[in-house]
Amino acid sequence: MNDPDILKDNDEIARKFGEIEADLAVCRGIGKLFERLLLGSEEAFGVPFVWLSLLRRPETEALLKLLRKSDILRDRINIIAPASFLEILPDVAHPLLASGDLRPFFRLMPPNVKYFLRSLAIAPLTRHDCLIGSLNHGDASPDRYRPGMDTALLDHLARTVSEQLSRLLPPDKPGATGNGN
Repeated sequence: MNDPDILKDNDEIARKFGEIEADLAVCRGIGKLFERLLLGSEEAFGVPFVWLSLLRRPETEALLKLLRKSDILRDRINIIAPASFLEILPDVAHPLLASGDLRPFFRLMPPNVKYFLRSLAIAPLTRHDCLIGSLNHGDASPDRYRPGMDTALLDHLARTVSEQLSRLLPPDKPGATGNGN
């Protein structure tokens, strides 16, 4: 592939990330935010498996309750202990890409997909600067996500989601917005 093709591909990828972020900016409910995020990522990038991993802690209880109301999200949520999450993703400031033998990452995955995946992208999510889990993309191809690939756009998307989530679920009244969908 020559340089103009790479630039064209990169511009297209950036455009798709921008469209997803613009779509998320108008979401007025937690359920819709995450439905659009997961379905939008699958559609825009042809990612076969997109799900959320949430830390098992009090700060995620209200969020989890809202997400489980969605038929789309219910089977796309994995709950993980904070210590296990930090073993997998010790640098919670940046996304992680992995490929090949993903057994160390099985704790992040919903049971119905773990044996099909050969590469994944893990982007940490926060709520009011508190780590709550991750947005995960997985593919059967070991070449889809590889260590060393640029994660700047994925990182920006995760930060956008975290900001929107913090806006929709204020810290002083978790779950009090009533914006489940």
